[in-house]
Amino acid sequence: MSVASDEMPHLYESIHNTDTDIDSNITAENCRQHILINEKYRGDALIQKEYTADFLDKTRRKNTDEIPQYYVEEHHEAIIPPDLFDFVQAEIKRREQNGKHSGVSIFANKIKCGCCGGWYGAKVWHSTDKYRRVIYRCNKKYAHKGKPCGTRHLTEEEIKQIFVKALNSLVEVKENVIAELRSLIDGVCQTEKLIEERDKVEQELRILAERLEKLIRENARVAQNQTAYLKQENEIRARYVEKQGDMEKLDEQIAERESKRKTLEGMIQVVCGISGEQIVFDEDLWGGLLDYIVVKEDGAAVVVFKGGIEIAVEG
Repeated sequence: MSVASDEMPHLYESIHNTDTDIDSNITAENCRQHILINEKYRGDALIQKEYTADFLDKTRRKNTDEIPQYYVEEHHEAIIPPDLFDFVQAEIKRREQNGKHSGVSIFANKIKCGCCGGWYGAKVWHSTDKYRRVIYRCNKKYAHKGKPCGTRHLTEEEIKQIFVKALNSLVEVKENVIAELRSLIDGVCQTEKLIEERDKVEQELRILAERLEKLIRENARVAQNQTAYLKQENEIRARYVEKQGDMEKLDEQIAERESKRKTLEGMIQVVCGISGEQIVFDEDLWGGLLDYIVVKEDGAAVVVFKGGIEIAVEG
């Protein structure tokens, strides 16, 4: 995942020419990561990331739940399209859950051990002589002394052959696969009800924020029992935080379903474009269709395509 290189100079320049909360000393090297995770490039704004701790000397501090924060959507014109930004957040989360992502090889984090569940990694055999070659085996193969994983190692050529065989099996039932993927989209990728629920929670948050603002203004204008005031303020704040948590969960669910929809729709498009038997390994098809491969202890492999479609390949 990366931002296209020809767009980076413009995005990098926009960071320094736009009113953002980023460190002014940001370098081109970490610019990309900042763009991928900062909500301002989506067109949204998180209000009150900082607050004035002392009004006399104007001391500003990072807000670590001392006062409420407010997330405002469509606050300004987006630099990155919101749907693309949301997709990236879901992908970042997926990679965090699956372990460290490596851009060194297209086979990284794509082959799973059927014995222990660990990922396969590249290992170099005979690194200093003419017999040097790269193989892939379970990273945890020897994690348990005396009980190594029983799964076999694979060469890059063997991995490619497994994928091509599974892909040809998939193409043989292409129409059924497309129908199943469309059924998945209709069944598990719907977001209408979640969006309705989110809108209700957002309205409740708006009301709570208005109540809190009114309460604070009234306390500043009229002398009140501060014990009663603080109790009421804390109750509203607690309710606000609770609802904010509810909205974050809904946002995650919506983003997850939208991400899955895009993945499945992309897979349908790729599958529709395949015709005839595939002879040569295609890196684009690997990246566009494959979720991961499971290597069994008996030497067989199960190729899991995006959408959960599984094809068994004999060892």
